[in-house]
Amino acid sequence: MTRTRFVIVGLVLTVILGGLLASGHGASPADASPRYPGNGDRITVVLTSDRQYNSAVSWYDSHNRMRRQSDVPLTRFDRRTRLWTGSMVYTSRVRHQKIDTLFQSNGRFARCAVWVNKTKVRDTTVRSARYATTYCR
Repeated sequence: MTRTRFVIVGLVLTVILGGLLASGHGASPADASPRYPGNGDRITVVLTSDRQYNSAVSWYDSHNRMRRQSDVPLTRFDRRTRLWTGSMVYTSRVRHQKIDTLFQSNGRFARCAVWVNKTKVRDTTVRSARYATTYCR
């Protein structure tokens, strides 16, 4: 490859990469409103229950595919509140990210909260006689 061709290829790559980063296709977090999360936004889902092991959780993953898990263990215990908490964190890879989450506790207390980047956009708490179920929508 001649020196001229090497310089031209370098310039073309610089223009292409610069265009991708400017259009939001790069790896940096999106600057969009948390109300409309999309590609590059960091999504955090926090689940809280009065039980360590819970019935089920359903959520949309980073590619907007519906996911479900049963027998949901929560890993952190707060002695003061006597509640268990666990979280999922992922980076959106779609233009319009769905963030709805459904969580069913095995106990009387269930909470789900969803953050987009550093902004809380959903927070729902439910208390019931048994199998409290919360829906962050």
